[in-house]
Amino acid sequence: MPATIISDISVEIASSWDAISERWQVLELEAYASPFQTAHWIGNWYETLGSTDAVEPLIVSVVEKSSGRDLMMIPLVRRSENGVKHIEFADLWVTDYNAPLLRSGYNFHGRFEREIWPAILAALPPADLLTLRKMPVSLGSAMNPLTTLSSVASSDLTGHIVDLGEDWEAYLSTLSKSARRELRRRANKFANEHGGKLHRITTPDEALAALDVLQTQQSSRLAARGAKHVFDNPIYQELYRRQLLRGLTTGHAIMFVLMAETEIVATFLALNNKGHCTLVRMSQSQDLTWKPLGLGKMIIYQALEALHVEGCRTFDLSIGSNRYKSEFGVSPIPMAELTAQLSWRGAPFIARRKAITYLSRKPRLMAFARSIAGKFQGRAA
Repeated sequence: MPATIISDISVEIASSWDAISERWQVLELEAYASPFQTAHWIGNWYETLGSTDAVEPLIVSVVEKSSGRDLMMIPLVRRSENGVKHIEFADLWVTDYNAPLLRSGYNFHGRFEREIWPAILAALPPADLLTLRKMPVSLGSAMNPLTTLSSVASSDLTGHIVDLGEDWEAYLSTLSKSARRELRRRANKFANEHGGKLHRITTPDEALAALDVLQTQQSSRLAARGAKHVFDNPIYQELYRRQLLRGLTTGHAIMFVLMAETEIVATFLALNNKGHCTLVRMSQSQDLTWKPLGLGKMIIYQALEALHVEGCRTFDLSIGSNRYKSEFGVSPIPMAELTAQLSWRGAPFIARRKAITYLSRKPRLMAFARSIAGKFQGRAA
């Protein structure tokens, strides 16, 4: 798409990953990137989820005119839902942290909201609603420019970083005595009574077999809970297949499994970028035999220890408020979101979002609203 130009900076929009991939990889060398802002993740995302007719890639580049350097790239898409056109991050419920790729050391000097953000909005194609969610407030040592906008709100979601430090035993000493005791007791029981061990996936054949088990175990657990999920969709399965197979070669993907003799009873899939690892999917057998051992926490504990030996010093248990995360001594990662109306069609979504935000801060009202909704659903049934 044509560039929008403001003084010494231009804004460009690429409509395909192929058109921007080389520039993305160049900028990535000089930028802070979580595993979700690497060309590995973003490229695989656009080549799978972003290649369908329902999704239109919109990859924003903020370029310094004098040097031709890319200063920032934002991975976006446009899609339609019930006749309403949405612009949002390249996510579709699988990207845990959404953020721009930002050149390290470059300071926008307060210009972002005043000049650059309006230019970005002017360069984007027509849409009804702009929704930017799951944005970390900080990108390394720099502020995320998107979260400095005055219209940004804090998110109910947080990330969960585990600081492993240089000394594994020192890290363990920060956990509660009961947590340490249980983790070790269960690991010993698993090894001594079931021939259990942690195994690192290293070959394509092993990867495909382990991914198959992960898919079956996780789908079974979510179905039992009545939870909605996307993992049974073939195109999502293809995304993770690419992430794992390509990532084993480049070092961007890490997979462990817990083996009981020859049976895979738990799986652990993480993304890696320069030693910063993030858990993306995990599963465990639904056989009640294994329930007392807490296989989910066991595989995290053993995988963290193995990764620490390899040099990993920070590990991200990602978003979501699962209670087990607190047992690993996590620190919260503040996150933000932005929802903006771009046309009159977006008004109902804005009103609904404001109502949900208000109710979430009023537990009694939320409970009342849910009871009313339940009654209407019962009558409709």
